[in-house]
Amino acid sequence: MENLVNEQEILNRVAADDRDAFRRVYNHYYAAVQQYVLLFSFDLSMQDELTQDVFVRVWEKRHKLTNVDSFENYLFKITKNQVLNYIRGCRVQQRIKEAQQLSNEPVTEDTDHKVQLSQYYRMATDAIEQLPAGRKQVLKMSIDEGLTLDEIAEKLGISKSGVKNQLYAGIAHVRQYLERNGGVSTMLYVFLSLLDQ
Repeated sequence: MENLVNEQEILNRVAADDRDAFRRVYNHYYAAVQQYVLLFSFDLSMQDELTQDVFVRVWEKRHKLTNVDSFENYLFKITKNQVLNYIRGCRVQQRIKEAQQLSNEPVTEDTDHKVQLSQYYRMATDAIEQLPAGRKQVLKMSIDEGLTLDEIAEKLGISKSGVKNQLYAGIAHVRQYLERNGGVSTMLYVFLSLLDQ
């Protein structure tokens, strides 16, 4: 494993679009990210691909590296989110198949599913923007950042039960908004089920 003597200096270079510095970070942390991936997923066939996805994400967000206190914690969090997104994607496909078996809707192309899910996501975002500030913040921390109730409570300095109440009230609002404006379809059922994760 390549040694990073002045890690923060190297990260600053990455933030300034230095690809050679990024290669050094990649070589140094690649094996560790692979181990992180296995903490969240036992799908060995996806280990390399998910590891690559993590580093693509790091490069895409490289300009934020100057504000990162602990790069290892930052990398761990990105890895966790990438793996959970992959798992959710697998669940979406499974739920689509299950829902289609229970309905009379014809099987459509995967791209059609992605377009519909994207539309529902935009609608859900609109619904979230209508929430009171505190409730909106809790919901975004849960959905966008993937934080647990305990993590949100600690960050906001409020009780876990308070977070839970705000989160459930926010999800209920989003559900009602989508049911009113989304039209009844298999994909709406699938999208709504994702809010329960």
